[in-house]
Amino acid sequence: MSRERFPPPALQRKVSDVCFRCKTSLCGSTRHPPVHSGVPALPPRRFNGPQLLRARRAADVHRRELAAAVGSKSQQIVAGWETEKTFPPGEKLPAIARVLRVDIDVLFPREGPCDLADLRCDAGYAQYAAAEKVGISKYGLSRAERGERWLDDAWIGPLASLYGVHADELLAAQRRSFGEAAPVSLPAAEPPLTQELRALVSERFPDGEPSPDTIAAGVNAVAGAEVVRGDQVEALLRGMPADRVFAGAQVACAVAVTGLAGYFGVSELRLDDRAESRVLDDLRYLASRYDVSLAARGGEGGVSSEMVAVLSDLLNRELADPSAP
Repeated sequence: MSRERFPPPALQRKVSDVCFRCKTSLCGSTRHPPVHSGVPALPPRRFNGPQLLRARRAADVHRRELAAAVGSKSQQIVAGWETEKTFPPGEKLPAIARVLRVDIDVLFPREGPCDLADLRCDAGYAQYAAAEKVGISKYGLSRAERGERWLDDAWIGPLASLYGVHADELLAAQRRSFGEAAPVSLPAAEPPLTQELRALVSERFPDGEPSPDTIAAGVNAVAGAEVVRGDQVEALLRGMPADRVFAGAQVACAVAVTGLAGYFGVSELRLDDRAESRVLDDLRYLASRYDVSLAARGGEGGVSSEMVAVLSDLLNRELADPSAP
């Protein structure tokens, strides 16, 4: 099932990003034909093989482990995904993200609301499995997802329960599957960190904003270690709270935010909410404990190299011993 996608103008897309529905490369200038003539299509989740490879290595997960998590006995299936020779089914994405301990919206971002197929995939069910689970016709579910025949009223409640959504959300998703306009909730206010990062990107790159991967590479070069990935930078720029981007790992969040501040030459970046603002307090505590300066000296701006070294050491220790408190 092909979908159009409408990337925000503020973010450049890599040509290697791939549409899960039609298995073709996506970029800002590529448009995919709708499912039916006259029926507008919605954006699916996007896939990036090299990004998956980096996330797997960061999580220290072997290809065999990831393959087993999606029900495969061969690690070659994962190798195929990472080289973009093959692509995982949409319903496998939640399991992949869960095993790699990355938020699914970070690893496989999507701009836009869900239709029926998206809800099913995000719940981790193949079409036949979802139909079997709630005791309905697979053919009927397939036709509804293709926008050919509406779901029976009796199916709405069981499917909504299976997908973990409210019945109103399921009905709205069904209308989108048929190309009808469906109301979406108003977006929440953008986190302060997102606002600051976007302003810094625009200020530093007035002639054209670089890709999130390029920003991540610059941050890592300044930090002297890999402290952030391109998918995480993109998620922050899209407005996802930092605590969610880094799956609640405060050390990793602190290291990445510190690295971003150093890259953009500012002393600190404002975090998003009370949980995340504690990270900044922790940074000040660490600076005092290790007797290093939090901010760079000499009017250079940004975070001191000594502080980056302390945070990198803490992160390396945490990765070496995940069971440590």
